[in-house]
Amino acid sequence: MKKKVFKIVMAVVIVLAVLGLIASGVIGKMVADGIMYQNDGTDTKGASVRQLKEGWGYDLDGFYSNYTGIEVSAVAEDGNVVPGTYFNADGDNGEVVILVHGAGGDRVSVYPLAEQYLMRGYNVISIDQRGCGDNQDRKVTFGIHESLDVAAMVAYAREELGADKVIVHGQSMGGQTVAIYASNVVPGEVNAADAVICDSPVPGMEYMLRSVFSESDNEEDFYNDSTNYMIFVGKIATKLIYHVDFADGDTVAVVANDMLPTMVVVSEKDETCLPEKVLEVYNNIGTEEKTLMSVDSAHIEGVIDDPEGYMNGVMDFLGSYGL
Repeated sequence: MKKKVFKIVMAVVIVLAVLGLIASGVIGKMVADGIMYQNDGTDTKGASVRQLKEGWGYDLDGFYSNYTGIEVSAVAEDGNVVPGTYFNADGDNGEVVILVHGAGGDRVSVYPLAEQYLMRGYNVISIDQRGCGDNQDRKVTFGIHESLDVAAMVAYAREELGADKVIVHGQSMGGQTVAIYASNVVPGEVNAADAVICDSPVPGMEYMLRSVFSESDNEEDFYNDSTNYMIFVGKIATKLIYHVDFADGDTVAVVANDMLPTMVVVSEKDETCLPEKVLEVYNNIGTEEKTLMSVDSAHIEGVIDDPEGYMNGVMDFLGSYGL
């Protein structure tokens, strides 16, 4: 009798374990799909325009009346075509700034920053990140694959446009992309920028996902049981299905390999990428050629609130490297 009960119990345990694994696999795939295709069904182009005009009161029409861009593209190492718009400030291709936007928007969202560079005589290329705008790769990988696009556009600026100097400047998730990019190129090579700027960079793929899953501003809740489970199954599924490793998107860790001159901008009123987390990114950057700038603004709004002061800091940094 005892053996029969034991067999029944074991059978139930096995069935439950199998069902649990199946359920975890299904949930893991749902999490992975939600991460990779987070912008599916989102009008990223429209979101940029709304943010600029309604959110920040930026004169986008005025920008278009003053500057005319031409469409350019580069091909990344994995074959992805990187779309961008090139603005020539004065007919000289000597210095090019590549701008990388944040999550949920497209290349237009960085036009306030583009305007500031153009006013100072720099040429600008604004690109669409993956999953955004006209970029044909719909998967968002928190800078992991997007960094390949940046490397390709840097090489394009040098080889096709004849740029003597190339600077890369990213905001928010674009700042994360730029940080990961800078940590995976060799200074002096054709795809390596002369300097990079990371404005309020996302501190890490897993960290940001935890903040989303926990639905709380309290960092302690980022590590509760349900969030840990979602991260665990999502991490496995993302690796198996999409070959994307959360560790490759850990900004704080990967920047230890960054050997390019690097500026990090901290927004003191930032509630998206908390100042203390952005400071962690800065402190772990491998190069000694690094600069920290603090602005008294909300997330990536330094160039909106005080464009002159913001750009003075940027120009001081670039000027110290002859840029």
